[in-house]
Amino acid sequence: MNKVISFIKPIAGILAVGALIYFFPDIFLYFAIAIILSMLGRPLCDTLKKFHIKKFKLGDAVSAVITMILMFLVLSLVFLFIIPLINREIILLSNIDTNAIIEYFEKPIEDIYNFLIQYNIIRPEEDILKTIESKLYTIVNWDNVSTIVGSIVSKTSSLVIGIFSTVFLTFFLLKDQDIVHNIFMAITPDNQTIRMKKILTDSRIMLTRYMFGLIAEVVCMMILIFIGLTIFGVKNALIIAVLGGFMNIIPYLGPMMGCAIGVIIGIISNLGINAFDLIMPNTLEIIGVFIVANGVDNFVLQPTIYSKSVFAHPIEIFLVILMAGNIGGVLGMIIAIPGYTLIRIIAKQLLSEFKFIELLTKDLEIKNKNSKSTSL
Repeated sequence: MNKVISFIKPIAGILAVGALIYFFPDIFLYFAIAIILSMLGRPLCDTLKKFHIKKFKLGDAVSAVITMILMFLVLSLVFLFIIPLINREIILLSNIDTNAIIEYFEKPIEDIYNFLIQYNIIRPEEDILKTIESKLYTIVNWDNVSTIVGSIVSKTSSLVIGIFSTVFLTFFLLKDQDIVHNIFMAITPDNQTIRMKKILTDSRIMLTRYMFGLIAEVVCMMILIFIGLTIFGVKNALIIAVLGGFMNIIPYLGPMMGCAIGVIIGIISNLGINAFDLIMPNTLEIIGVFIVANGVDNFVLQPTIYSKSVFAHPIEIFLVILMAGNIGGVLGMIIAIPGYTLIRIIAKQLLSEFKFIELLTKDLEIKNKNSKSTSL
């Protein structure tokens, strides 16, 4: 009977998790975000739990509340910088003179059009100028901007529910740090409890390292981009740097997206003051800064972070990100590295008899050999 129960427990657990993801993806997302936040806040929360003055000692609940308040203050400070900058750009975009834009770009567009006709790239009857003009009107039309803003506002209720759910779950994950540990242990066969404890311990250590490493990388990128843009006197350097840094969370594709956003903001800033002659120099300066910053990121920051957090070779990381991108798109690329880390940890405990797995996880074994055991 015990063997039957031991066999059924993990299957039931996997089916339950699968059903949760399939039928309640929002709940799974809230829980996943709460786990990440609790992992980031865990060091501070544990420190507060140990703090005491004579006989007075902070309880688990008070420590969790203080940790969440401090995390909320940090996030609030970030948004206090970002939101006014974004709002200013939206107002600026709404006041753009579209006719002035068309007049300024009309001559270069005609030159390109004539060049394309000359070398038979397009046919003379194709009115590319009208097409580009209509696209420009569409892009900078305030009606489109207001539609996007209206769509965001309409989702406010869902956002409020999501925030409340995430805060609620984060509080209890900080207060009762063994909740996740106990859930996994409840669905683990009795003869695999030691391995499961090791998997949970290593997962918590590695993912915490990765999260803090990723935050450090994003902050460093923001600083590098901001300094570079400030040196060149680019307008709105702060918002470009902040958005560019955040986009760096997406491996490989993120820096290009961040650069594109920076170029768009730079163009909008110059259109707003009718300084059209600055558009090309500013664009080249922004692209140049992003190239240099991402060179530093690729050759200095990322190797350091990955070697000290997930202990994987850059080639491994590159291939994993490519495969994850093919399977799950941008979201797949974002979760590729932590997901791959979890797979390696599990494989090390359950499939270590295979030489390939042993080779793939040998650095993991060496680095975690002296790690202090803590539960997830």
